[in-house]
Amino acid sequence: MENIIIVVVLILSIFILKVIFKISLREAKELQENKTLEKITDKFPENREIAKEILNTLGNNTVKIEEAKDTKTSLYIAITNKIVIADLKNNYARIQTIAHECVHSIQNKRILISNFIISNISIIYYLSILILSMCNIINNFMLHIALLLLIGLIKLIIRIYLETEAMTKSQYIAEKYIASKELCTLKEQKELLQEYDKINKIGIPFIIDNLVTTQLTWILLYTIIICII
Repeated sequence: MENIIIVVVLILSIFILKVIFKISLREAKELQENKTLEKITDKFPENREIAKEILNTLGNNTVKIEEAKDTKTSLYIAITNKIVIADLKNNYARIQTIAHECVHSIQNKRILISNFIISNISIIYYLSILILSMCNIINNFMLHIALLLLIGLIKLIIRIYLETEAMTKSQYIAEKYIASKELCTLKEQKELLQEYDKINKIGIPFIIDNLVTTQLTWILLYTIIICII
């Protein structure tokens, strides 16, 4: 009975978050393509060069930069101090996206490493108790659900802080970079930056909702499995 209550509460929590943050996939999809803005960003250097120039303005020239053609997600890997730039061809948001990863590279290393460690501990612990529970080796399910919530909370606090700071600062950095290059008119700059502002207004709540609901979904799936077994 307790497990069923947990399942219901988790489902309601996920639904409530969607309502609170008003996540609209339609709005997000509409911001993915804009041929007019793509023509503006085509005037700017290649992605790797943009990353180097932004990192230089941030006083961080030790970061390795790599371009990956087989992924749509750019990321900064703190352990190897490397930025991996996704396939951003024809993506007008590429300047802000690259600035976002550059901001990650100058964030507090202790927090970045902690995020890496706790995220991996979370995955290992989750898979371990899932397998052990399915094999009937452990049965103190409520304790493990509580620990999943605790680890998840710590992970979320760290990750949300890192992502929110990066999204907020990247918009300002992208604005300064675009202005400094003088490759487009003031009108074009304004149009591009207005769209970047729209991306952040949707992106920040989207990231928070995605991080929290993903963590809750993990726990929901575990709880459903132990209800079945």
